Amino acid sequence: AETARYCVTEEAERGSFVANIAKDLGLTAEELSARQARLVSEAEKQYLQLDQHTGNLVVREQMDREELCGQSEPCL
Repeated sequence: AETARYCVTEEAERGSFVANIAKDLGLTAEELSARQARLVSEAEKQYLQLDQHTGNLVVREQMDREELCGQSEPCL
């Protein structure tokens, strides 16, 4: 399975566009929906949201680097 990585700034507000996952994976939005694509995260909060109808990945909740990574460098 291929891994996709995206960068999101702390300043990105709720609803901000991050990427079109369907396009990046070479799929149509319909194929993405038919495959029941979903996001999996180890974080307590779900910071990103996938719209299965469009394939768009958007910010669901604003991120705080210190809250997510503490003093770790780099913060991935």
